[in-house]
Amino acid sequence: MENSCLEVILKWIQDLADGTTGHELEVLTTRSIRIVRAHKGFLLCDFTIHNGLSDENGNWHVGAIATLVDIIGSFASFSFTSYLSVTLDFSISYYSTAKVQEEVEVEGKVIGKKNELTSVIVEVRKKKNQELVAMGKQWMAVARRNSRPQASKL
Repeated sequence: MENSCLEVILKWIQDLADGTTGHELEVLTTRSIRIVRAHKGFLLCDFTIHNGLSDENGNWHVGAIATLVDIIGSFASFSFTSYLSVTLDFSISYYSTAKVQEEVEVEGKVIGKKNELTSVIVEVRKKKNQELVAMGKQWMAVARRNSRPQASKL
């Protein structure tokens, strides 16, 4: 089962990166991403920041960083649980900037699981010197397609 999940993730990321699937924002954010290593609960990717992701100063836009962190976190969660998940809680800290055409590494890893919740951490580092650009922390929950809305217990 682990190999089939990884195959799904590899194809999914490739399809996003070449634009054959996904929403425009996902496609733009993942263009030029390359998977370096993947196993259950872990994903390491190389990424070259392109012009479409820059802010007015030529830096990698913080919204584009957050989008990529969320995508990689979701894939890491899927590789661990074999289920599609939704982000329940998302926090990100920015430590430095990265420029257009700079190469970064994006590492997502599952750090915990409790019932249907999965905790994921994603680190973005400059490839040339391993300087931390951003770190995201997420709690993911299994997505239920046919669940009925429940009344609030508040």
